[in-house]
Amino acid sequence: MGKYFKGILGPFSGLVGTVVGAVWNGIYVMRSRPIKSNKPSTDAQLNTQFRLALVTGFLKRIKFLVNKGYQQFNDGITPMNAATAYHLKNAVTGTSVLNYAIDYEKVVFSQGNLLLAANAQATIATAARVNFSWTNDAPMDSTGGTDRATFLVYNLEKDKFVTLVGPVARSAEAYVLQVPPDFSGDAVHCWISFVSSDGKDVSNSVYVGEFTIL
Repeated sequence: MGKYFKGILGPFSGLVGTVVGAVWNGIYVMRSRPIKSNKPSTDAQLNTQFRLALVTGFLKRIKFLVNKGYQQFNDGITPMNAATAYHLKNAVTGTSVLNYAIDYEKVVFSQGNLLLAANAQATIATAARVNFSWTNDAPMDSTGGTDRATFLVYNLEKDKFVTLVGPVARSAEAYVLQVPPDFSGDAVHCWISFVSSDGKDVSNSVYVGEFTIL
């Protein structure tokens, strides 16, 4: 049953006759009542559905990073929708549901105007540790050296993420990230990005490679 607001000509929510009222991003919208279809999905539809499920399933696990990293996309589109659109277009390999996969080198959990992590690298020298390093190329007369680093590590075999936001400034040029001991022997994918000290701007995230944890 639908509910009217502000009189018969005002906005409403729920099902009223053949239309549905709802609120999206604070705006009252109205759409036709969906019609259930008994037709089986075509191969193209299945491919589209699978790609979407693959991308959203990955991104939802790091939603808090995406919401911060895609914060500039706030004009009629949510950060998650912006990130989903990017990854559907750029970060899925394969030609069908049989071989679709995330292209981890193309994963970008943050897009913004700050300087990238210059010469970003990662090395593995100690058990359950990832050694990140980069160059602080922020101009001396800027505040870029105070940007805070964000780290993301993904263990494909265990389907687990390790994330850490803001432990060091760009000026530190290095950080050792601890990962779970049971990651030993597993391959992980690693990324780094920066967030301004006031949290209002971000850099593009940088993929630094795939490594095997000791």
